[in-house]
Amino acid sequence: MQNDNDRILDAKIISSFPAVNEEIVDAVLNKELKEFHRKIIVLDDDPTGVQTVHGIFVYTDWKKETVRRGFDEKNDMFYILTNSRSFSEEKTALVYGDIARNIEEVSRETGKPYVLVSRSDSTLRGHYPLETNILQKEIRAVSGAGFDGEIIVPFFQEGGRYTLRNIHYVKEKNRLVPAAMTEFAKDKTFGYASSHLGEWCEEKTKGAYRAKDLVYLSIEELRQFDYEGIARKLDRVQGFQKIIVNAADYVDLKIFMIAFVKSVLSGKRFLFRSA
Repeated sequence: MQNDNDRILDAKIISSFPAVNEEIVDAVLNKELKEFHRKIIVLDDDPTGVQTVHGIFVYTDWKKETVRRGFDEKNDMFYILTNSRSFSEEKTALVYGDIARNIEEVSRETGKPYVLVSRSDSTLRGHYPLETNILQKEIRAVSGAGFDGEIIVPFFQEGGRYTLRNIHYVKEKNRLVPAAMTEFAKDKTFGYASSHLGEWCEEKTKGAYRAKDLVYLSIEELRQFDYEGIARKLDRVQGFQKIIVNAADYVDLKIFMIAFVKSVLSGKRFLFRSA
């Protein structure tokens, strides 16, 4: 019998989830963001990522003075292009260690808090969990406190990458193919065996984080608009636990972000692994 990890779906399933009024979601999110004074820093492991954004600065080095320029600029967000997907593990560890220390030191010196996004491939290729483990380790070393949790969200609608019922899919014409069944999973450096993001995380962390122990946010749960309930779920996360966010549309991420902002403003700290 074929399990869900190996099941190809009709792409029409994307429209089968409960409909939402995105204008209402936007209004709530914009209200929450008015109190969210954080610098958003995206560490991009490949040059393709910056092609999806405009109107922000992209830095190609991570010297402390460069990081400070990013903190000082008016925009809420800036990118650092690390290009680490082309690096060895050893070089990646060194680079992300330098970045983490510089970001934390500048944040402390300027008094400006931040949100850190480790952006990588929407088909799950990249130095994971190495990059986020290094960020957690070095930031904790500088500040004395690390991240409570890591939010894993590889959704990328423009590229046809969806996470449904915890399984990550790649859209091919009118079909949704589990990511582990695609050519991307056969990558010689970054290959993997599971499309279920919990099992993928367990696989990649060599059992340090088990699929059954992770936090999962389904599309159905998100579209119930229980912002407070999801925020409470995030508030309970500790020990760099992993949070899997399902998404069939950007509105799902907007709903999640409302709960995320609430949780962060209550004192929680999270790191993103995102596409």
